[in-house]
Amino acid sequence: MAVDFMVMPLSRYIAGDFISPAMRLAWDAGLPYSLIGPDGTRQIPKDLPFGGPDAPARREAIMEMLLGDLRALPLIESSLWDERSASEPAFHRVDPRSYEALLEEAAQPQRRGPFGIFGSAPAAMHVGTTLLLPCDFAATFAMSSPFLRQVGSTPRALKELSGRAWSAMAASAAETLRAALQDAARMGVPMIVDQ
Repeated sequence: MAVDFMVMPLSRYIAGDFISPAMRLAWDAGLPYSLIGPDGTRQIPKDLPFGGPDAPARREAIMEMLLGDLRALPLIESSLWDERSASEPAFHRVDPRSYEALLEEAAQPQRRGPFGIFGSAPAAMHVGTTLLLPCDFAATFAMSSPFLRQVGSTPRALKELSGRAWSAMAASAAETLRAALQDAARMGVPMIVDQ
């Protein structure tokens, strides 16, 4: 199963108003891009967004409702990013086994010093979330609208990534996540874990 870190406004992700590198790769090779879902197989014609030809209009149609949902979140109401951003999204494919190892390690406190005699650092809670926002807040939280996600802070996740030693198995995912979060910080938009 593929795991991608997708850096874009939430409205763009929800509406499917994007073309992924996998889509472009298939089309460039002269192959159709197909999705297999509960309703069967759906082919996406060349150069059309993931969500279909009406994805840009759908994005615009959901914007006010989405902004209302986001403004209701207590930790970010004063630092909302530009949901209308037209900047090109960034995509980072992560090795699923390495990412699984990273999540397991992030959930555990890390012992400090030889034999853990200097105590332990807390778990890397922001690293283990599935939606990272470009604002700084200490505690992760559950979001139920516009979709169900555990939410973390991009600046906090970057600190957690650099403040720990990751195993060889988790190192690749840690670097891929760092690159995606740096893109999210530079662009000032969320990063979504898409599985």
